[in-house]
Amino acid sequence: MPEQITVSAVIIRNDAGQVLTVRKRGTASFMFPGGKPEVGESPIDAAVREVSEELGVQLDPRSLRFFGTFTAPAANEEGRTVQATVFEHPIVPIGEPLAEIEQLRWVDPSEDLVELAPLLNDVVFPDMLVEPHKVRSLAVFTGSASGKSSIYAQAAEDFARTVATSGRAIVYGGGRVGLMGTIADAASAAGGKVFGVMPQVLVDGELAHPGLTSLEVVPDMHARKHRMAELADAFVALPGGAGTLEELFEVWTWQQLGIHAKPVALLDVDGFWQPLLKMLDHMTDQGFLAPQFRDSLVVASEPEALLDALCSWEAPAARWGAGSKN
Repeated sequence: MPEQITVSAVIIRNDAGQVLTVRKRGTASFMFPGGKPEVGESPIDAAVREVSEELGVQLDPRSLRFFGTFTAPAANEEGRTVQATVFEHPIVPIGEPLAEIEQLRWVDPSEDLVELAPLLNDVVFPDMLVEPHKVRSLAVFTGSASGKSSIYAQAAEDFARTVATSGRAIVYGGGRVGLMGTIADAASAAGGKVFGVMPQVLVDGELAHPGLTSLEVVPDMHARKHRMAELADAFVALPGGAGTLEELFEVWTWQQLGIHAKPVALLDVDGFWQPLLKMLDHMTDQGFLAPQFRDSLVVASEPEALLDALCSWEAPAARWGAGSKN
């Protein structure tokens, strides 16, 4: 089996949709900016450091958005494969190449160029073109308790493992306890990427999970929810308490108002959400919830079915005709 190289890479696109690529001295292939993490570095830390060293550009870690994890033959190391954690970053001013970088080139993802590394030509660019709005990351809302039944923890493990093995990332509140911790542990154990977002006060209370892909510390709960919404392509609520409901209804309301056009879902573990669904039906019957918004809420009892539903979901018209902002 070929030896695998682990790297972090960054997609930077210009206004014309072209993607920045770099070519190192003594090599023939263009690739994304980025490189191998140093000992103890997270993928995000490695991406920021490598781009700074190669281009003299300081990326904002808070603006890096997970794009996917991809595997392809290594361009410059024969007989090896490369596994790349790829992020997107908004356009930044690009100067002259530094360090070992000899040449920069802006490339249209639709072009098939022999000078491109297999990771770009054969894997990432086709993915960008075929599924430009793919669900690549899921914000997960769930309890900081584990619940009375072991069914909940088992369902959380199964869900996290399914998401991780599908190549999708999990964005969650960053905690190490309850079902939140179960989600993080199971996804990480399955090789998935897990991004935590936690207010400073909870970090100070030693509730943060120590083994995440990255943990972003924010000032307060409002900033936490906003940042999770930025990072995620979809939202899923597992069993939980008042905090889970608050997070769920906020992002669902944002969808109805046209603040975002991302699917919102419930994983209905052992009928946990049935009382809530009956209440939503009652709201609809009484004229307080429009039928199209009631229907927009994805409900599934199995992880695979939920992921399938998220990928085929279509946004309803915004309540006030505002249109989507994300």
